Amino acid sequence: MSTAVIILILCIVINSLIGVVFKLFSRFEVNIFYAIMVNYIVCVITGSIYLGHMPLAISSAQEPWFPYAAVLGFIFVTVFTIYGNTVKHFGIVVSTIFQKMSMLAPAIVAITLFEEDLSWLKGIGIAIGILSILFLSYQKSEKSDTGAAAIPKKYWLLPFAVFLGSCIIDSTLFLMEAKKIAPSGDISFVIHLFFFAFVAGLVLLIIQLVKGNREKLETKDIIAGICLGIPNFFSIYLLMEVIASGWDASVVFPINNVGILSCSAIMGFILFRENITQNKIVGLIMAIVAIVLISY
Repeated sequence: MSTAVIILILCIVINSLIGVVFKLFSRFEVNIFYAIMVNYIVCVITGSIYLGHMPLAISSAQEPWFPYAAVLGFIFVTVFTIYGNTVKHFGIVVSTIFQKMSMLAPAIVAITLFEEDLSWLKGIGIAIGILSILFLSYQKSEKSDTGAAAIPKKYWLLPFAVFLGSCIIDSTLFLMEAKKIAPSGDISFVIHLFFFAFVAGLVLLIIQLVKGNREKLETKDIIAGICLGIPNFFSIYLLMEVIASGWDASVVFPINNVGILSCSAIMGFILFRENITQNKIVGLIMAIVAIVLISY
């Protein structure tokens, strides 16, 4: 088994663990926004420990990746906020589908701009991968899945905004590696990325405080942020490492997204005794077929 395959498997498992952490948030009534804020600081600390020193410095502004880190950091927080509102109005099912469909963006960019090969097997594999996401995400018990009879038209742009934002993030990470702006998963870039995400989150927090939000930061929010931050850092860093290994983006992103959803379904069954419905079984089988065809 090659190093790239091992890193990709680790990336999938770690991303799935993030889903487990989020699932525990509701059980312990964690303030998600505060946990996310703590998470970004933990990401910076985790990356600095892994790197061996704290890379945040004024001189970083001269790095070619600096503006990308700043913009992506703000996009991270924006997409998360929109995702939260999407879950509120449409439920986790619709939100997850639109988020995971972002695998199409870097694949299309790689094939059209970088002339990556699109064989019949890879094309069929990506199509089956999309279907597997629909099957794995579908839950019959959920109506909209918030229980609302009708959703105001003004909210219908939310899931598409999640899709667009996720596409921008995935495509930018791929382009930065492809153009050697942040080659080989540059840890300094990843650390700055999370630092700017924290800064953006801080701006949102100040706005909330001005509007009258008086919720206090509790110990459980800090613990939740730590549990989220460590795997969150490696989820981005390892993804960039896989891209840097030479694998086609039209292979990496579909396998990564389909793998995460499949692994999350399995973890949900093992850890939370979630029901494995016929749809999920079909989805898991389709996911395996898709991964085999795409990586063939």
